[in-house]
Amino acid sequence: MAWWTHLLFFGRNIPGEENQSTAQKEENIFAVLRRAVKEYLYKNFLTLLYYLLSTFTYLYLGLSIITFFLSKQVPKSFPYIIDTLSEPYLGALGVYVVVKELERRRGKEPPKHWGELFTATWLIFFAVATILTYLSDDYNLSGTYKNVVTNALAAIIIRIGTLIR
Repeated sequence: MAWWTHLLFFGRNIPGEENQSTAQKEENIFAVLRRAVKEYLYKNFLTLLYYLLSTFTYLYLGLSIITFFLSKQVPKSFPYIIDTLSEPYLGALGVYVVVKELERRRGKEPPKHWGELFTATWLIFFAVATILTYLSDDYNLSGTYKNVVTNALAAIIIRIGTLIR
């Protein structure tokens, strides 16, 4: 018998083989577990994607706030990380809005207060960053401020779009 026959039949009775060894029975458990995980991921893909994108967008927002206000205390690589993740963040934000709309249409209404809180945080961050940049000598028109403006305006525009629907 070929070595792959057991994998092919996923532990079902193989023609001509009545007794299965203990090792094969343990593999059956792993095959069943793998199939169950695969089925769970397939059924809950949008929900998992929603939470993954939510986590990424909030982490990016937090990292942006920390990098802007504590620019002298954070490692020198943080502004580059913010700049590098800026475009993927905007893409993730767009996909997040689509996934949120799909979840809403499936009858799983995501909480609205998170979107409002997210946009309000970007708006407040944008206003404070702009005021500090123009009134304080400690902040200047840097790449980090450019990313704050770009991402804040994108978040605000996308939120307005979701309100219009």
